Amino acid sequence: MDVPDLSLKGKIAIVTGSSKGIGKKLAEGFAEAGASVVLAARTASKLETTVSEITSRGGKVIAVPTDVTDSTQVSRMVEKALESFGRIDVLVNVAGGAGRDAFIPLLEMEEDKWDSIVDLNLKSVYLCCRAVGRVMTEQKSGSIINFSSGAGTRPVVGETHYGAAKAGVNHFTRVLATEWGRYNIRVNVISPGLIATESAQEWVSSDLFEKFAKAIPLGRAGQPEDILGAALFLASEASAFVSGVIIPVGGGPE
Repeated sequence: MDVPDLSLKGKIAIVTGSSKGIGKKLAEGFAEAGASVVLAARTASKLETTVSEITSRGGKVIAVPTDVTDSTQVSRMVEKALESFGRIDVLVNVAGGAGRDAFIPLLEMEEDKWDSIVDLNLKSVYLCCRAVGRVMTEQKSGSIINFSSGAGTRPVVGETHYGAAKAGVNHFTRVLATEWGRYNIRVNVISPGLIATESAQEWVSSDLFEKFAKAIPLGRAGQPEDILGAALFLASEASAFVSGVIIPVGGGPE
């Protein structure tokens, strides 16, 4: 029998939120696996640093500074990808998070805080999927990987905004996988657990972070590279018959 591999040779991948943390690690890993990568994030200087790092190792990559909550900028991101590479095979929606606004009791939450978190974590997924989906439905192929969180499946006090957005991502993904299956487009979710990134450590003290890490069955917090294997699987032909699923990557059951 043929054993599927995780090669992305010849594929074109857009990775949002790719200036740091998980997104940057996935972009680097995808390039090493043979993909041509489109980096998208708000901070142009950080994107250029990642471009230099990837090209120095022989990877093919372009950077498109993008606010993924802005439909005009998302459309431009897709246009630049097509101008450079001619098609789009993989979309990875990593951009998201809550940072210092992660925990706000509902009665203390201003409308602008609600909107900013929901826009970044849910609206951005809708905008990117819609824009890239117009290309993938014409191609009749593609893989979309959305990023969620345990906050989308379990109640956490103070996270009505973030939890609702991530629960929305989960169900959006299941519906879209059903809607676009006829176009041979797979849509899945990766749900990371506690990952040691700059963003994660913005909202919790180092002592509390270590306490959370020790409670994980594997005994440690994850690193951005721990997410790469699941992402390569979902982006590659190894997952050709996998769609509409949520893959937790958190070191054990919660």
